[in-house]
Amino acid sequence: MQIPEIVRYDATDIAKLSDVIRPLRPEKRRHKEITDVYVTKFSDYTFLDLQLKHDETTFRSRSTFCVEIKPKQGYLQKAGQRFPRCPYCLHQYAKLRKKSITARSNYCPFELFSGVETRMTTAVKELLRSPQNNLKIFKDGLVVYDQESSTSDLEDVLDEWFRNAAVPCTERVSHNDEFCNLVCAALTRPVAQEQLEIFVAPRPRNPSAANQVPTFCAEPSAVTRAEWCLRFVGKNCNFDGNELPKDSVLERIWNMQRVSYVSTSYIYDVYSKYAPLLNDDLMYSGLAKLDEIRTVPRALFDKPTNLVIQTEAIKDIYLEKVSKNSVTRKYDDDDFNGDHYASSEYILSTNTDRTYVNGGFVSQTEFRRGLDSRQSFYGNKRLHNQRANDDADERKANARIAAEHLSALQNYLLFATARDCSILMTFRELQPENVSRAPVKNTIKLSDQLYFLSSVRVSDLDPKSVHSIKKHRQRDVDIFDSVNSLLEENILKNG
Repeated sequence: MQIPEIVRYDATDIAKLSDVIRPLRPEKRRHKEITDVYVTKFSDYTFLDLQLKHDETTFRSRSTFCVEIKPKQGYLQKAGQRFPRCPYCLHQYAKLRKKSITARSNYCPFELFSGVETRMTTAVKELLRSPQNNLKIFKDGLVVYDQESSTSDLEDVLDEWFRNAAVPCTERVSHNDEFCNLVCAALTRPVAQEQLEIFVAPRPRNPSAANQVPTFCAEPSAVTRAEWCLRFVGKNCNFDGNELPKDSVLERIWNMQRVSYVSTSYIYDVYSKYAPLLNDDLMYSGLAKLDEIRTVPRALFDKPTNLVIQTEAIKDIYLEKVSKNSVTRKYDDDDFNGDHYASSEYILSTNTDRTYVNGGFVSQTEFRRGLDSRQSFYGNKRLHNQRANDDADERKANARIAAEHLSALQNYLLFATARDCSILMTFRELQPENVSRAPVKNTIKLSDQLYFLSSVRVSDLDPKSVHSIKKHRQRDVDIFDSVNSLLEENILKNG
């Protein structure tokens, strides 16, 4: 991605801006009003990067085409893979029940993230057949094919795009194949030459407790019924393997999705317990401050056998460094789903002068003074709701989130961002005789007469609010209600 410019505009211009962009927004979003005065300004990813622009004689085509794909969730823990369908395919039932779609898509993210050419091609073809909100094609910055388009629209777009493709078979079939080959090539090419680093977070001391089943935020009985119905209809998602080329855009997104090492049901339990103490500043300021000790050179992970050892070592460094720079406290919690690491040291800030307490930061001097006088720090009227005599309220105010719990929430939010991001692949056809003038790493060859200059960007990386966890939980509940309602009705109808 390109780092955006932060822009502040006058509040009087808000209405004017709203009027300008409203016709460009989808119908279902036009009711939303702009209220912020700060915005992030990005380059238009539907065009080639400035550094890739060449003399017009380099190009065979005047038009620039761009494909936007939202790949969705392509990684599941082993516990989740025991369920027959992936989250995206399950969500199709909820969309069908709400009538936001008329038929389920056969696209499965696990086919795209497989890295296997035939499976990836099948996934892209299914996106063409049923784009929904997961595929758009742009020509010179304007949408020319999406979920509102017809099959004839697609034919016209591909005919213009690949009119120079010399394939001696039916044009429509060949153009579909050329499109799929081009998109898959862009998704699997290394996107940079620099030495990458990967994000590694401290793991819980008791992984088996963190990876508890069920993996979904729904009643176990509803999950069991859905599993029976899905096995009855017979079609399962293929979770086998991952052969994505290293440093490709799909591999990077897939690795980012792996950062969440606990189940979503566990995440919702943590969120429910600590919701009054949580806010987005807490979630993201901690990640920024801990960046230097939670980033590890990728070369360390070339040998899979060392992963567990290395992760434990990183966790120890993390806890040691933070404990030296923070006021820490043991948190005893004997009712948190039976996990054995909830009593680990609590850390909310690595700032050496201040400690995060009950929604704000206070000085450590004041904190220690409160301890020395044997007064309850949370009983201070300036920090509390002046209800120190109420044992239940005092216990709630005294609740402090363990380091592992905080880390799990942070990692889940990163995973959720990677699950919902968009990949924009931009292409412009090159003159075959001028291919040598284009950078090799950005050139894709489909045939001796068909070359494209390309760029790949990722967007929709806005940080997720910690309170979106509540919405995600409700989405899981709706999904399983929909699966059970639609499939049980269908099974009964067909005898």
